[in-house]
This record gives sequence, structure tokens and C-alpha cells, in this order.
Amino acid sequence: MTATDRDGYDEQPEATPREVFIRLLLDTVRDDPYPSGTQLDMIEQSIPPDMVPEYVELLAQKSREGAFPSTDVLRRMQRMSGG
Repeated sequence: MTATDRDGYDEQPEATPREVFIRLLLDTVRDDPYPSGTQLDMIEQSIPPDMVPEYVELLAQKSREGAFPSTDVLRRMQRMSGG
């Protein structure tokens, strides 16, 4: 690690273990054309409130990818957006 790397690292707030876990799952869902319902459940059970908008946007992107959006994904979006 160079001094520049350390300096950049010091300026970044350290992610909590929960955030690391959620980011891992979000990345997995982002890369999977058909996300696992189990992984989506795990995200929804653990996600901090400040990450909910990012999750809902990810679900919206998934819905736009196919000709027929998954009813399950749409319901998850509705539930997570408070609707």
C-alpha cells in the first residue's frame, strides 16, 4: 500500500460488516439475470435504511431488463419503497 493509498483509505469511512455483507449481495444480484429470492430476502432482512434507495433502483433495473418484469420483484419494490 502506498502513501497515496493510505491517504485515500483514511478519508473513506470504514464500512460496517453489515454493509460489506449487503454490498456483496447487491453485487451478486446486479450480475445475475435471475436473482435468487433467498438472496433478495437476505438483503431485505439486513439492509440499513440509507441503502434502501440503491436496492430499489437495482430492482428497477432488473425489471427493465426483461420483456415481462417479475411480479415478485415488483412486489419487493413496492414493499421496500413504502407503497
